[in-house]
Amino acid sequence: MRGAVWDGEALLVTDRLTLRPVAAGEVRVRVLRSGICHSDIAMMTPALPTLPIVLGHEAAGEIAELGPGVEGWAVGDRVTVGTQTPCGKCRECRRGEPHNCDINWGFVPGFPFALDGQPVASFANVSSFAGEIVVKASQLFAIGDMPPEQGALIGCAVSTGVCASRVLGRVRAGDTVAVFGVGGIGVNAIQGAARSGAHVIAVDSNPAKEAVARQFGAARFMLADPAHDSAGAAAMLAKAHGPIDLVVECSGAVGAVETAFRCTKRGGRVVLIGMSRPGSQVALPLDSFVTGGEVIATMNGGALPDRDYPELIAQARDGRLNLADQVSGVWPLDRIGDAIAALKAGEVTRALVDHERQG
Repeated sequence: MRGAVWDGEALLVTDRLTLRPVAAGEVRVRVLRSGICHSDIAMMTPALPTLPIVLGHEAAGEIAELGPGVEGWAVGDRVTVGTQTPCGKCRECRRGEPHNCDINWGFVPGFPFALDGQPVASFANVSSFAGEIVVKASQLFAIGDMPPEQGALIGCAVSTGVCASRVLGRVRAGDTVAVFGVGGIGVNAIQGAARSGAHVIAVDSNPAKEAVARQFGAARFMLADPAHDSAGAAAMLAKAHGPIDLVVECSGAVGAVETAFRCTKRGGRVVLIGMSRPGSQVALPLDSFVTGGEVIATMNGGALPDRDYPELIAQARDGRLNLADQVSGVWPLDRIGDAIAALKAGEVTRALVDHERQG
């Protein structure tokens, strides 16, 4: 089987990867498309504790095999794959907080793969940079005839961005919302807020992102200037566009996070979604937050897959959400390095890998 394995120094594309058999309650999925997220890139470090590993956590594919006890699915069904696998039994799950379950995000990886007889770890319960994966049946959601390059985005970019605005941000019609970072997550935070009736200001350091932001519903665009400190940038943003009810921070940059803290109105809300560098720290202006304010961060934008994914898929299918224009390019697995380079350079909204094509 073909896949891309990160060994701490390089991303090796190989056809020598093998996959363990399915167990009870599991399904083997043939991956058709995999999105590439900044979270995957953030894992590409020699300090990653479990190596080697198959990265990737946005997948669309078709069911290739059903494990014992799996019902409601058939071989050949087209699906998107989610990352969440709460145990349902731990203290956090019993409290109704599955996002705090230790196994929910794959923090403790399994080893479903092997390379030349040596175990290879999984990532985020998915590992979609492999041509085939074994996942729990509960991770699957039907996409029907939705193009797989769009269906792959549901599990991270779409669900995280839209739910960051709607679930964590509790956006309402008439709100003024600032979205920092116009990437794969950001465009969905924008459209999640805009299609809820909010007035959205997009903020990014790349001027080319203005057209993208407006395409997904931003009413205004502000070019972030690295020369401004967070207080100055926040003052400019609040003066030009305030009062700002909600900021969804999708970049993870320290300066952007501090600006988000400072530009919201009294009683406003800041949602942190962007992936920051390990060890990053920010200053919180306590004098403004003690008089009213909220900072919240939960992976996947606070989405509950059983509740949110079917509705997001339905909204994409009937045109209430725009997925097609998020797909900037699709590369064969052999050229995954080119796709990652395009993402790092800010040239794409979402880059995807095509497991069916070579060259």
